[in-house]
Amino acid sequence: MKVIVIGAGPAGLAATYELRKRGVDVLCLEERDVAGGRARGYNKEGYQFDLGAQFSADLCTTTFRLCRELGMEDAVQDFDFMGAMWRNGKLYPIPATISPREAVKHWREMIRFRGLPWRAYPQMARVAFHMARRRRDFDFESMDPGPVLDLSDISVEEYALRYGGEEALDYVFQPMTASLTLGEPDQVGAAHILALLMGLMPGLKFLKHGIGSLPAALYEECRDSIRLSTPVSKVVLEGGKVRGVDTAQGFLDADAVICTTTATTAMRLIPDLPDTLRGPLETVTYSSCIHFIFALTERLLPEGWYAVTFSRNEGSIQPGFADAGGKSPYFAPPGAGLVHSLTWGRRARELNELPTGELKRMMIRDLQMIVPTMPDEPYITESVRWDEAICLDPPGQARAIHNMRRYNYRDVKGLYLAGEYMYLISCVEGALRSGIEAAEEAVR
Repeated sequence: MKVIVIGAGPAGLAATYELRKRGVDVLCLEERDVAGGRARGYNKEGYQFDLGAQFSADLCTTTFRLCRELGMEDAVQDFDFMGAMWRNGKLYPIPATISPREAVKHWREMIRFRGLPWRAYPQMARVAFHMARRRRDFDFESMDPGPVLDLSDISVEEYALRYGGEEALDYVFQPMTASLTLGEPDQVGAAHILALLMGLMPGLKFLKHGIGSLPAALYEECRDSIRLSTPVSKVVLEGGKVRGVDTAQGFLDADAVICTTTATTAMRLIPDLPDTLRGPLETVTYSSCIHFIFALTERLLPEGWYAVTFSRNEGSIQPGFADAGGKSPYFAPPGAGLVHSLTWGRRARELNELPTGELKRMMIRDLQMIVPTMPDEPYITESVRWDEAICLDPPGQARAIHNMRRYNYRDVKGLYLAGEYMYLISCVEGALRSGIEAAEEAVR
């Protein structure tokens, strides 16, 4: 059996790794000259530049299993930090934990927190009551979205207004949605954000060499089966089954093809997709951003602080920012800062078209409004443009993808789709899991 995997991001690398474990003849084709996709990273002058995801959580069982199998057991670190809310020209610190057990340890800080309008507190109490009632419906072991499809059919905005109120929307759900997805609350399904919230409750984790260290390890394990700088132009279907793929080097035949690109790219590469597969993929949408990483010689935030968030009412062009300098000694030199700053929301499409230098100056001025010690010229600046940054999981997507996986996943013999959009929690964990499951389906 010969399998071709399209894409060497987390899903593609995981699929390739799983197939090699099973002794399958597999070839992974990646259009870029580097593997890792939206989770790649690299180290430069002692600074760790993670270009995509920043942390994981206890629910990321596939991520941690792969770390163990690849000899990276000690890479997984607990992530306990202080965050802050910027409101009315002032920073309000708060422990960034949503685990009730951990929150008890920080009761003094919780009581002193004044980062929300007073109306938001009773509104969020109502939200918390509703979340507690629905907690058991979120299955983080199987990732089955069936019991919460009703919540996936409404937006975060609708959910916040229905169970909380305007202040809960503007000062909790909107900043959270923007920080986690780079999207607007009317663009994202409520179940997605609630799943992220509940999934993060047991605690946050990170990889001490950066999230990019896992795809890098997968690439090293599988590099003999991976071709970089080899874009696929078309997946060829004939008679309801896969024949192979077209590349610049010619046609490559295959018994099965696992497509791990974004949903929009998959539709372009597979023009002959039946409507039963194309229809669900058309529901998938993504945020876009330009991700700036500013390496500083000094920390921007106090020791133990990691992230600052704020409401769109504050007029910022970013959803918040993070200083990863203190995460571990491998992220930055002692005392140095590593600031992540991103465009977000509908305005990102406009901002992303600006010259990079002009946008960089805008982002720095924005940071200086909150932390005046932000230098005009960082020690190092790295930036990456993501036209499809994070799957937004808009209202209706989870139901469409769930039904497709349940009833139509094998409508084209030998074709298997994978990617973070296949799961309610659209993240690196979802991408890895979907790649492995696609590989298992291919050899079944």
